[in-house]
Amino acid sequence: MPPDQPLGPPASVPPHGHETLPWRPASGRRGEITSYEASIPPRIADLDLAVSTAASEATRQAAVAVGTLERTYAGQVSTLEPFLLRTEAIASSRIEEELTTVDQLARAQYGIRAPKTARTVKGAIDGLTLMVDRAAHGVELVDILAAHEPLMANDAEEKRDAGKLRRVQNWIGGSNRSPRGAVHIPPAAERVPDLMEDLLQFMRRTDMDPVVQAAVMHAQFESIHPFTDGNGRVGRSMINALWRYRGMTQEMAVPIASAIVADRDRYFQLVNDYRTGQVEPLVLFLADAASRSAAEASVSAERLIAMPEQWRERVRARAGSAAAALLPLLPRHPIVDATDVMRLTGASQARAYTAIERLQEAGVLRPITSSRRDMAWAAGDVLDEADVMVDRLRFG
Repeated sequence: MPPDQPLGPPASVPPHGHETLPWRPASGRRGEITSYEASIPPRIADLDLAVSTAASEATRQAAVAVGTLERTYAGQVSTLEPFLLRTEAIASSRIEEELTTVDQLARAQYGIRAPKTARTVKGAIDGLTLMVDRAAHGVELVDILAAHEPLMANDAEEKRDAGKLRRVQNWIGGSNRSPRGAVHIPPAAERVPDLMEDLLQFMRRTDMDPVVQAAVMHAQFESIHPFTDGNGRVGRSMINALWRYRGMTQEMAVPIASAIVADRDRYFQLVNDYRTGQVEPLVLFLADAASRSAAEASVSAERLIAMPEQWRERVRARAGSAAAALLPLLPRHPIVDATDVMRLTGASQARAYTAIERLQEAGVLRPITSSRRDMAWAAGDVLDEADVMVDRLRFG
C-alpha cells in the first residue's frame, strides 16, 4: 500500500442496547440476584458499513488466498475436502475445549464405539458439511437448525434442545446458577426469532465484501446465542456457509478455526468488542485467519499428495499387489477395514488382510480399535496432518 494512501476511518456498528429483566431461578428458591441486564443486539439487515482501506486490502488478500487454494487443488477436491472438514471441526471444537484425538474421531466417523467428545466432533463435521452443501443458494433458518442437531445429538443434557432455538435465558461466563458476573448475557429468548430473521436477511445481501459480512454475521450470531449450547461451533460453520453462498469458495471449506484456535483469547475478546460497536479489528482478524489457514491448507495439500509415493518407498510393495493398489487411495479413504480394502482394490479377503498387515508393519496403517472383532485401521499420516497443520498455525 502506498504510504500516502488514506487509511480511512475504522468500521463500526451500533453498540448493543440492554434491558433489565427479572431473574427467576429455575429451582424456585430465592436467588442471589433479583434482576439482570440482557443485551439487545442492533438490527443489521440494512446495515451500511464501510471499512478502512487497510481492512479492505486485508479482505482482498484473504479472498485471493482462498481462491488460490481452490484453483490450485481443484483436481484434489475428493481428497482435500474431507481433510479440511475434519480439520475445521477438530479445531472449532478445541476452541470450545471439546478435546479429542484424531484416532478417537476416526472411530466415531467409522461408527465404532468412541468417547462422547469424539462423537460430538463427528456431529460438528456432519453439521458443517450439511450447512456448506446447502449454502450455494443461501442459508435459511432450517439449515442452521439442521446443522445444530447432529452437534448436540450425543449430549444427554442438551439433545432435547438439538436443532431448536432456545426457550430460556442463557449467558456466557459467571456461574451456572445465575447470570451474575456473566461476560455476556444474550437477548431474552422471546427476541431470538426476530433477531435471527434479521441476521438471515443480512446474510442474503450481496453488496458487501464477504469477509466483512462474515465477521459481522458471526459476531451478531454469537451475540444472539440462539441455542442453549453449540453456538460457537455452529457460528463458525456459518462463516464457511456464507462464503459458499457468496462464491468465495466453490468446493472446499476454509479451515478458519485452525487459525482462530491459535489465538483463541484474542478471538473471544474481539467478539466481545463487537458488542460495543467495534467490528474492524474482528474483520482484520478474520481476514488474517482466512489468509493463513488457506496458505497452510495448501501446505497440507502438498503433503497429502506426496504421501503415497513416500509410502511406496517405505513399503516396497510388489506391483499389482493389494498393498500397492491401496496406497494411492488412502489419502481419500484414510479409515478402512478389510471389507473396504477388498472393495477398493478388488482383492480377496486373504490378500486384503495381507496388505493391511504389510502396511501396518511399515507404519502406514495403524489400528484404531483394540478388539479383534470389527477391526479398522487408519492412515496415520493423513489423520495426523490435521494436528500438524494446527501446530504450524500456532507456532509457525
